[in-house]
Amino acid sequence: MGERPQSPRLTPEVCRSLLAAASGGHLALSQGALPLVVPVTCVVDGEDLLVRAGLGLIGKVPAQPGVVAFQTEGTSPDGSSWWEIMVQGRAEVLDERKVGPRGKLPPPLPLVDQGMTAALRISMELFNGRQYGSTAGQQKEIVE
Repeated sequence: MGERPQSPRLTPEVCRSLLAAASGGHLALSQGALPLVVPVTCVVDGEDLLVRAGLGLIGKVPAQPGVVAFQTEGTSPDGSSWWEIMVQGRAEVLDERKVGPRGKLPPPLPLVDQGMTAALRISMELFNGRQYGSTAGQQKEIVE
């Protein structure tokens, strides 16, 4: 059997650009030593990713969420390729009324329903992004 060609990896810069346009994804965290994955809305705030989740399954945000992973995906404008991105970083509970690291309030996070009450600030430390499809070798097309 021949080897399957690798899907091109996206650079951290391209991942950041794509994340700036994302509005949601999935957050993976540990709750009581067990993995938990929840849907979230998101917005990029400088070097950080802000997410809002409905954490009804666990009742409340852990006091110290620690290291988490965030995953999202999307398609090129013409629909001929798609991409997926995973970000890992440290998370802390976000007080949306408190001035952030750059001396201003964080941008508003979408509230999909009233159960989405938990907000976190994630430092985007590690990126893993891939592109698939007929234009996978042409990263320029998906960021324009």
